[in-house]
Amino acid sequence: MRLAIRSVMRVMDRSASATSEAAAGVGTLDDLYGVLAQRDYAPLWTMHGALTPEPTTAMVPRLWRYDEVRALIVRAGELISAEDAERRVLALRNPGTAPHEVARATDTLWAAIQMVLPGEIAPAHRHTPAALRYVIEGSGAYTAVDGRRCEMEVGDFVITPSGSWHEHGHDGEGPMIWLDGLDLSIVHALHAVFVERHEGGIPSLPQAPASLRAGALLPRLPHEHPAPTLVWKLADALEALDALRDADGDPFDDLRIEYRDPASNGPALPTMAAFLQRLRGGVALRAHRHTSSAVYHAIRGEGRTVVNGVALEWAPGDTFAIPAWALHRHEPLGGEDALLFSFSDEPALRALGLLCERADA
Repeated sequence: MRLAIRSVMRVMDRSASATSEAAAGVGTLDDLYGVLAQRDYAPLWTMHGALTPEPTTAMVPRLWRYDEVRALIVRAGELISAEDAERRVLALRNPGTAPHEVARATDTLWAAIQMVLPGEIAPAHRHTPAALRYVIEGSGAYTAVDGRRCEMEVGDFVITPSGSWHEHGHDGEGPMIWLDGLDLSIVHALHAVFVERHEGGIPSLPQAPASLRAGALLPRLPHEHPAPTLVWKLADALEALDALRDADGDPFDDLRIEYRDPASNGPALPTMAAFLQRLRGGVALRAHRHTSSAVYHAIRGEGRTVVNGVALEWAPGDTFAIPAWALHRHEPLGGEDALLFSFSDEPALRALGLLCERADA
């Protein structure tokens, strides 16, 4: 006990000496601020914006026109080879992105338009950020994930889970163009980005039946390696939406289905959820906001999404971003149905207990 008391007294003596030294010459508040900055301290009472009544973001509502981005990426295909570019990708950069930050569509979601031309192969690699693709245009291309090849068709929703080897190739004609979505911004913020390139292509694995790749069935035999769900087909998703045609829709999103992982019945990817929704002509929807952010891609029909008072008018092929906690409302135009694909960071927010939604008053 005496030894413990003496040890505590020595610590207190050292602490008092250090305190006296650190505070020496601090006669004013400005002096204090100077010493704090010099010694890597920061007073909370000066940190304006650290704790806010509601979520804030520098991200803004933004729409990217397909005819514009298509012209630019096709021109890029004429100016730079696949070998030099490795992957021809144009990231969709939100104007709110700071100069030192990696381009992003929202604070947490990275989106881009990628193109592969006939005869090209985007070399195999893998990385910790998970990825998804929505095929916009073309035929004859494929994605191989961990050695399993998946043919890509317009309207397909394809995933590349975190850490999966993947490559893209094109055996058809004309450009193959798709929308990329990654949780890169989340992984980058956590300083957990790893990437590895594979020399010589991915070793080929036995091809799984299309029903397994599309998630309709899942093998349960213990000695077989389950085929990962790679692709959800547009025809299947539309069939599910058609079955809801006369249902009471969601007051904010009308008719919406989620692409789910059949093995876990969870979201398609641990950090990102993906959806297909139909906005029925003549159905008036309400405005709401949520802590999750989202990227939308217009498939059919025309419409308007008002985000924080900014009207984004979209047509097939256009892509737009809704920042976190932005008040928004969808509206199909012309009295016709509209079809939207979207992905969001909803699963990541839910896992952290931070998912919140609020309807407009």
